[in-house]
Amino acid sequence: MNLPKYAVSADDERFIYEFGSEGSRGSIKKTVIYSQIEGNLYNLAFGDWNEALKRLDDSIRSNNGDRDKILATVASTAIDFTDRFPQAEIFTEGSTPARTRLYQMGISENLEEICKDFDIYLIYHILCQQPLK
Repeated sequence: MNLPKYAVSADDERFIYEFGSEGSRGSIKKTVIYSQIEGNLYNLAFGDWNEALKRLDDSIRSNNGDRDKILATVASTAIDFTDRFPQAEIFTEGSTPARTRLYQMGISENLEEICKDFDIYLIYHILCQQPLK
């Protein structure tokens, strides 16, 4: 995707990604974690890093003014993750209905570009699917 993104660092296994959001509220550490649900199915968890608790917090609303850049950066981690694990299927859902809708809007706005690399399923609806090879 040719959208602005933040530089990302990843752990050696490519399950944890970190980057900094820069905006009106300063620098905020963001974390993306891929965890295996079963087989080739992985959950994508995303949120602010809570330094006090030493864990990802997906309930914080940062409002740092860089939503599109953050979503593009999270998408870039999915590309990197599936490069490392080509058979992986990624599931993600917002921590609230509003966040799920935000993610759906981000996908919809970039659907043509995303569909070049990924099959996207939205609860019982195929949004796009690559031709079988």
